[in-house]
This record gives sequence, structure tokens and C-alpha cells, in this order.
Amino acid sequence: MTEPLLRIESLAGGYGATRILHGIDLSVGSDGVTALLGANGAGKTTLMKTLAGVLPSTGGRIFFRGEEITGRNAAERVLAGIVLVPEGRLVFPELSVHENLRLGAVNRRARAGWRGALDEVNAIFPKLLERRHQAAATLSGGEQQMLAIGRGLMARPTLMLLDEPTLGLSPMMAHQMFDLIRTLSASITLLVAEQDVRRTLDVARRAYVIENGRVALEGDAGELAEDPKIRQAYLGL
Repeated sequence: MTEPLLRIESLAGGYGATRILHGIDLSVGSDGVTALLGANGAGKTTLMKTLAGVLPSTGGRIFFRGEEITGRNAAERVLAGIVLVPEGRLVFPELSVHENLRLGAVNRRARAGWRGALDEVNAIFPKLLERRHQAAATLSGGEQQMLAIGRGLMARPTLMLLDEPTLGLSPMMAHQMFDLIRTLSASITLLVAEQDVRRTLDVARRAYVIENGRVALEGDAGELAEDPKIRQAYLGL
């Protein structure tokens, strides 16, 4: 069996003394989209931050490309190829679009080729090229989400962690975001945490359902979409 790109064993963590994750086991294959589903408060964002090194784990192990990275900090994980696009976008509001994108390529692996990466991002998001001199705070919510993803792409990721990419977007922009996820999945691996279960399962190959910091269900995305528990709890069917 091929070694997964990312493998998590019994991962535990949270915020200080507050435990949120209670022994997560999860694997992400080397291509396509893996979905991370669950209600608010289930632990999706905590898991994403822990994988990115923003939060420390308090137990378990994390392997990336077959190598253990459990003790590595966030900068080291970016250098290894793991990039988080956080919930709420978190762009630098007073910096220009161009400056935000340049900051995405600060790691030494991406720094030398930043101009080529910028051309690629601008080709994906022509609106960012139009807005390159504007402060990020002046962009719409959808444009800020484009900027956050573009900044992540500037780091040349192998694995992108997308946390709630459609949060706060209009229905039209949310639809475009899922189209973008499909496009990106042809060249990089994506772990996507989302509450739009129907459309996330439609773009994913494999999915995990998180409840109270534990994996409640896992399997092929198409099969989970037909699972009565998923259909009743998340799809209203």
C-alpha cells in the first residue's frame, strides 16, 4: 500500500488545559481532496491548527511524507510543504494585495521562485492582479478569500489545509470556491474543513466526520454521501 502523504496517529491537543482533540487517527492520500466534516465546535479548526503547528499537540504523532514532524514548529512545517489557509482568511488588512502575496513566499524553499509563483497566482485570480495596489481591508469577502488562498499558494505547498473556505461568502462566491478547489486539486493535495457537507463530499475522494474531537465516521466520500447517518444529520434527507 502506498504511504499516505499525511498520517496522524492518536493525535490529542487543544488550548492550554482545555482538551479538544481526543485521539484522532486520519490519513490524507497523495492527491485530490480529503474532506473534514463536522458541526461547529467539533474540533475541525483545532485539528487544522495542530497539523499546521500553530497549536502544539499533547499526544499522538504526525507523519508527513513518511517522516515524523510531530515536534516541528509552524515555520518548519511550511518549509516541509504544509500550508494552512485559516478560517476567517486573516489577511494583513493594511498591507496591499501584492505585499500580502509576497509574504506568502518568505520560506527559503519558495523565496527564490516568488515571481513565477506570483504569475501563477495572478493567472488563477486575475482580480488580485487588478487589485494589487489596494489595501487588503478594502477587498470584498470573496476577494479576501482569494487573497488568502493565493498567499498560501505562494509558499509552494504540497499539502494545503483549507479551513472553512466558504465561510461568510455569498452563494455565488461559495460555488466558485468549490470550482476552485476542484482546479487546485489537480496539482496539490487538499485537506478541506467545511460545513457545506453536500458540496464538499462532491469534490472529495475521502472524508472524515469529526464529533467532539473524535473521528465518528470515515470512508469514501461518495459512500459517505449515501450513508443514512450523514444524510439525516448533515444533508437533511
